[in-house]
Amino acid sequence: MKNTVYTVIQWAKKLPDKKNHVEFITAVLSVPVMLTVIILNLNNLSQQKNNVQKQSPATTAVPIQIVITGDKQKTTNDSLIINTSEPTSTPTPTIISCIKAIGPVSIIFPRENEVVSNNPVCVTISSEEKYCSIKWSYRLDNGDWSDYTDSNICLRNLMNGTRIIQLKIKSTNSEDAATLQRSFIYQGNNDQNPTPIASASANL
Repeated sequence: MKNTVYTVIQWAKKLPDKKNHVEFITAVLSVPVMLTVIILNLNNLSQQKNNVQKQSPATTAVPIQIVITGDKQKTTNDSLIINTSEPTSTPTPTIISCIKAIGPVSIIFPRENEVVSNNPVCVTISSEEKYCSIKWSYRLDNGDWSDYTDSNICLRNLMNGTRIIQLKIKSTNSEDAATLQRSFIYQGNNDQNPTPIASASANL
């Protein structure tokens, strides 16, 4: 044992610079300590990051919903919906236009100089549908003109003989007017020939 201690002492005395060796040994021994400190710091940082992720709730991106309806846009926070289909157009009702004129109008009953025995005698007027509606005023045997109407003209209790009916026709959508006249022969069974009565029946 004494020989070993003596040998170490002698070896130490023979060293040229004892201080440099001590510093070298100290530096070598400090390397593991520094590595241990670095590893511990890295572990602490990893643990702190994991704790923060666990504590904070997971946030998901909420897309914006865009609903396109015509020219207006409505934005909500539910989901992304973009309507790319063509907008449906509301069908507009078809307006049938008429020609703003009287057009061809005629008396189809009674015919000119026709012998009639009906009681009443209903005058039938014909017009084309593509023209606007018409109204008429009438008079019998140069009597007074009636009010304008669009109903059939029915003449009751006519006197036997030649009767003349006149019509003034006007359009309901323009200033156009026309005049018609028809002569017919009435041969009824009226012995006393009472005063004729004119009345308007249902529409044409």
